[in-house]
Amino acid sequence: MKRFLIIALTVVTLGATAVAQKTIPHAVKTCNEVAARRTEIILPKVKGFNCYKGDFHIHTSYSDGSVTPAGRVVEAWMDGLDVIAITDHYESRSGERKFLKVIAPYSNDGEPIKYQPASKANCIMADFNAIHQEAVDQLKKSGYPMLLIKGCEMARNAETHGHFNALFLEDLNDLYDEDLTVAFRNVKARGGIIVHNHPAWRRKTSDKTEFHEQVYGEGLIDGVEVANGSTFYPHIVRRCIDEKLTMFGNTDEHTTTAHRFAPMGVYRTMTLIFAKELTEKAIKDAILKHRTIAYSGGSLIGEDSWLLELLNAAVDCRITKVDEKKGERTFLLINNSSITLRLRRGKTIYVLEPFKPVLATFGTDKQSGKLLNPTFVVDNMWGVDYKHPKAELEIDK
Repeated sequence: MKRFLIIALTVVTLGATAVAQKTIPHAVKTCNEVAARRTEIILPKVKGFNCYKGDFHIHTSYSDGSVTPAGRVVEAWMDGLDVIAITDHYESRSGERKFLKVIAPYSNDGEPIKYQPASKANCIMADFNAIHQEAVDQLKKSGYPMLLIKGCEMARNAETHGHFNALFLEDLNDLYDEDLTVAFRNVKARGGIIVHNHPAWRRKTSDKTEFHEQVYGEGLIDGVEVANGSTFYPHIVRRCIDEKLTMFGNTDEHTTTAHRFAPMGVYRTMTLIFAKELTEKAIKDAILKHRTIAYSGGSLIGEDSWLLELLNAAVDCRITKVDEKKGERTFLLINNSSITLRLRRGKTIYVLEPFKPVLATFGTDKQSGKLLNPTFVVDNMWGVDYKHPKAELEIDK
């Protein structure tokens, strides 16, 4: 009997072990995988134009960035952009120096390849068009309905000359000249536009130097960054208006936008472009006609006229109650955009979060006795001379 029980227990144990071994999987998902989703930034049509989101100043690992051209395309799409320009440094490319150090053992003669900044006599013949093409290939592979603008960044001493983006070019490889003014003329002769980047970077002023007076005076500059990353240059708004230049807001991104902007709880810095369609011709036309607003850190920067057009297009203002006895009207304000708006009336701040309602009551004017219309100072909009525009909202539009 004992022997039978021992045999029976052994069989049961072995059977249980076998079952256990059969039920242990070779691979297990630790969590459900979810595809990354694009951040949709909803903005209204303004004066019949679509509002596109763009970044015209981005670096890759081919100059001094840490992300490939393909990575920049995916990143921009996920960030909610519609158009970008990769603008790697034209003259100085530290990324190439690193690449050359890596591939040096494989050179034909076994000697390390020496890095040389661009110059007439001796420069690395990098193919800037190939950098752009890498991004194009990724865009085709991904199928994103996004536009890529071909460009590069030309740079000299920040205190005397500065950095400038050349955009909307067919061929990037034949623009260089030791004289930066001549290089700018090369860009303009080929139908490109030039943007003055971060005008007060490494300088205590955004005033023009002698070089700037020359190139601006010659009509070689088409626009200026009023915002670069999280830095705003208030004096440049006046310059753009007085000299009919286009305002840009760009990231000048070298690392990743998630690393830089997500912790601040804001969208990446961008240029809002008012254009009929998402084509290179339409975007370029909008830029040349100054139909842009810069977005940076939750603020909107531009000409008062475009700022107020955007505000009224975004905010639905309706009368919900009329108290004739008190001489008051109550308005329902709904922000139909993805950008939070901060409206100030005296000491009261109305925070219009995206797609949420706010009530505001207005009485009568003490002098005229007329009912007051909903009028506010927009605290997160910046116009000329470092001032917030004052806006009267369109009622029941």
